[in-house]
Amino acid sequence: MMARPTSWRPIRLCSWIYLLLQTLHYCHARSLCGIIDQRTAIVGDRLFFASGNYTFDDDGQPMHNTSMLYWLPLNASVDVSGPIDVSVLGTSDLPSDALSGGKDPISGGFAGTFFYDRTSLYAYAGMVGPEADGINNALWSFNTTSNAWKLVEVQGGKIAFGNNSEGVHASDPGTGYSFYTGGWEVAYNGTHNGTVKFQCFNSNVAPQWTFMTATAGIQGPDILKGAMVYLRKGQSGVLVAFGGYQTAYRGTEFAAWNWDRRPFTDIYIYDIFSNMWYMQKATGDIPDPRTEFCAGVSSAPDDSSFQITIHGGWDQLHGYAFNDVYVLSIPSFRWIKVDDSNNPDLLGDATPGRNRHKCDVWNETQLIVSGGQVNSKSNVGKFSLINENLNERCNKTYPPIKVLDTSTYTWRTQFDPSLEYTVPGAVTAIIGGNSSGGATLKSPSSGWASDDLDGIFKQTVPRNLYVYGSNSNTSSPSSPTPTGTSQNDDQATNKLSGGAIAGIVVGCVAGVAILAGALLWYRRRKASAQRTETGNVPLMEGPSWQKPELDSVNAARYELGTQPFLGHEVHGEDAPGSVRKYASPVELADSSRPAELGDQTPH
Repeated sequence: MMARPTSWRPIRLCSWIYLLLQTLHYCHARSLCGIIDQRTAIVGDRLFFASGNYTFDDDGQPMHNTSMLYWLPLNASVDVSGPIDVSVLGTSDLPSDALSGGKDPISGGFAGTFFYDRTSLYAYAGMVGPEADGINNALWSFNTTSNAWKLVEVQGGKIAFGNNSEGVHASDPGTGYSFYTGGWEVAYNGTHNGTVKFQCFNSNVAPQWTFMTATAGIQGPDILKGAMVYLRKGQSGVLVAFGGYQTAYRGTEFAAWNWDRRPFTDIYIYDIFSNMWYMQKATGDIPDPRTEFCAGVSSAPDDSSFQITIHGGWDQLHGYAFNDVYVLSIPSFRWIKVDDSNNPDLLGDATPGRNRHKCDVWNETQLIVSGGQVNSKSNVGKFSLINENLNERCNKTYPPIKVLDTSTYTWRTQFDPSLEYTVPGAVTAIIGGNSSGGATLKSPSSGWASDDLDGIFKQTVPRNLYVYGSNSNTSSPSSPTPTGTSQNDDQATNKLSGGAIAGIVVGCVAGVAILAGALLWYRRRKASAQRTETGNVPLMEGPSWQKPELDSVNAARYELGTQPFLGHEVHGEDAPGSVRKYASPVELADSSRPAELGDQTPH
């Protein structure tokens, strides 16, 4: 009796190996490692981010663009101790390459922002390509209830400044107002002094914007690479801006850089109701001058104080990034140096800092720090000799998202949506009161710069009681209703549920076990066959076999241009010899009088 041909056995073995490798490939979860210069916003129970540059753990590429809007659900705990598994992120294709963000250091490729109301995002500034200054009366809007993009016409004329970047901005989702000033185009070197005021009405009414300019007195903060936040003070709220560079006129601090850094004693305040800018002096533990930091606001349970927390930033003078935390308590206008703990960036031997990151606050209780360039430094004396970018490529040591508990100033390994805010002891030790509020220090120790400010900060805007996903204003947003299954368009995808993820994991483990068992069975069968078959039958018959080609792993997506991403050598500042053009310096009028803003459109 002839033995069975054996030529099929190696082929079957290779097929099983191929299936095993494919199973392992699909079971491997892709992770997000790093982000810089993204635009962000929290709407409902999701943190949205897009544009900028990213690294992932499966492509080996340096920071690069993607063509996606991402969102991280915040209605359940999230592990933030390392890279973010992309399976927990929702995504939607960006509707235009202009929103993808430029490749640093191309001008205009730095951070833009999202204007936002209760349900919609509006991508503003930070645009690249031909649309950057071409869509003058429209913004791309993303509806978070339908997960759909739409180009929305904006009433008010050509004031988009779509190619502007690195200005300061803030939104009040309750009223639908958003504001933007500073950067490379607005209030810059004596040109376009003013503030873009955008309103989207939280309805189907077409949004509108105006460009508010001052006719006398304080023109506004003229800030580049600083920060601005919205506070519920005054009759309609106020904006508080500080830090960064002053761009009103050329400075003298740097030989090869045109602007001086703003001291953190100078706090600019914009009263929304009266359309007027003021400047108030702050005292206390004044932070070192810096740019490219981020800020977020937490209010005491009784609204007796508001804490503006800042983290990180870039020191242009000494050439390194900060890793510290400060708090500006208002209305006392006192800076407080915080001894934060468990910063994940400082758990190793290095002591790096972060810059070019973003801050968003969840429910007063957690400062979500997303992205940033992680830089180490080696010092001799006061000045840095070596500065190394530690996350130019995927570096799992430094998480892409960090979470600071604003009640304890402890960095968390998990985001927890159920926490409630209490005023930290480090703050009440300075301003009085207790964890529930009751601040006793209610004015600046240096006195109010204006009687107007005294009146403004004695008023408080009621908390927004809107609940995401409803038409009711009867519940507090401190306990947002989790959104259900999204009404997706074809381009948008939601995160996998916990059950689905568990099913995939179980399936992967089972698949690997079955394939491993089959391979073991085959090896034993082959050994048995070799012992029983006659030696007259050759091991292989017919033509030689070839192993099947393996599918390649997913490559990184590059949506814009062909120029490769270049490493950021000077960390957000133009290098000497930059081709950026500057207008002649303009000396602003020195006046302490508050200025009445007019409604003008720049020409």
